[in-house]
Amino acid sequence: MLGFLFIAWVLGCSQPKQYIEIHGKTMGTSYSIRIVPSIDLQINKEEIQFGLDSLLSEIDRQMSTYRLDSEISIFNSMNKNEAIHISDEFAIVLKRAIYWGEMTKGAFDVSVLPSILLWRKGKPDREYPDQWEPPTDLESVMEMVKVDFKKINLNQNNLIKSFSDQTIDLNAIAKGWGVDQIFEYMRDAGMKNFMVEIGGEVRTLGKNNKGSHWKIGIDKPMIGTVPGEEIYSVVSVSNQAMATSGNYRNFQEYNNVKYSHIIDPRTGQPTQSNITSVTVIAPNCMDADALATALNVMDVKEGKALVESLDGIEAFWITKEKGHVRSVATSGMPIDN
Repeated sequence: MLGFLFIAWVLGCSQPKQYIEIHGKTMGTSYSIRIVPSIDLQINKEEIQFGLDSLLSEIDRQMSTYRLDSEISIFNSMNKNEAIHISDEFAIVLKRAIYWGEMTKGAFDVSVLPSILLWRKGKPDREYPDQWEPPTDLESVMEMVKVDFKKINLNQNNLIKSFSDQTIDLNAIAKGWGVDQIFEYMRDAGMKNFMVEIGGEVRTLGKNNKGSHWKIGIDKPMIGTVPGEEIYSVVSVSNQAMATSGNYRNFQEYNNVKYSHIIDPRTGQPTQSNITSVTVIAPNCMDADALATALNVMDVKEGKALVESLDGIEAFWITKEKGHVRSVATSGMPIDN
């Protein structure tokens, strides 16, 4: 009997349990959940997915700039001095966004939407409408006048329009919030070992199906590759969140010059640096998401100093200099290889 138990234990170690997986669509991308099964855990996938989709739909109704009836879209379309009573969740995310605006000295700014839209559309009166061209410096300056997170007027849950062209975009933090909300939903449902992912942003609890820390890959910054195709490094994540932001997949090109989709809110221009991606580890995904975006805007030295001053947060930069890919990490970054 003891021999049988020993053999069963060895086989159990060599053949990890299969995950219970749940997948769906949200926020213009996909979400996935991996749950490590256990004999004391009863899971109704259909019931869980219904609850998750309802939760994510509510976040979409609050913070999606692609929905005309969302709270954020209603605010963006309002006139000066008009106000909207926003949900508690929207208020929490917006307050945290303002916090990160202050911590990064404006490198993170959720009011940067006018500049984002300008560079996304390109020069309005270009000669060839089908060919993207960068806007002029004057056009860029004109949009910068509309950008300043310090002018966001939030009084408890009342969001007041400070000026007519003021707009807010939470895309750089709301996905992380969505991960956190799924995480809390799963944890409250009794799950003890699982991983949540939305569009590459991740949060974990407990151990993976091998009984060790969750291993999350960081993509090698190669144009034309899909996520997961080329892994540059692996991070060991335990009861933490992880977010990566980069500019090597999403950019515009004109006259052999690449223009990043990441806009520096302090200049109104696309970022211009040797940084190709930044990965952040944090206690929650909302903070990891926001900070990963900000660190793409800040230079490596400035960003590293900020992260080293923050408790429970680590970062990993991938840079490209003269065709050579290099990396920089903060002192506690849990690189696994």
